[in-house]
Amino acid sequence: MGLYTEKRDQLIEKIKVLEKRIASDTAKKKSLEEKLKEATRLAMAEEYNCKPRELDEIISSEHLLLQKLRASGMSDAELLELCGVKTSDSTVGNTVSKKHGNAHGNPYAESEELEGQMSFYGNSDSN
Repeated sequence: MGLYTEKRDQLIEKIKVLEKRIASDTAKKKSLEEKLKEATRLAMAEEYNCKPRELDEIISSEHLLLQKLRASGMSDAELLELCGVKTSDSTVGNTVSKKHGNAHGNPYAESEELEGQMSFYGNSDSN
């Protein structure tokens, strides 16, 4: 009987150690994700040759414009054409990401077919 009690106590202790490590690793992961988000934002600002605050304003105004254009009745295909992206009507709205394997109703979502094709103010990704 004492053998199993000792074994149980050891397992409980191991579980406690793992729970502490999981909590610590989760906190580290969250911190690294925040740093990655900020580094990505700064890299975009650098790529578009603007300050981070200006980038935030550009993204907000572009998003607002996109919402207004959609509300006015423009289709996703028309919006992509306006941006200079060449797609067939069958791919718009039914884009499936090979990387993630899920369908996207939004053509601006992560999609290898459209990734990197949209740019601010006509700047191309061929820099």
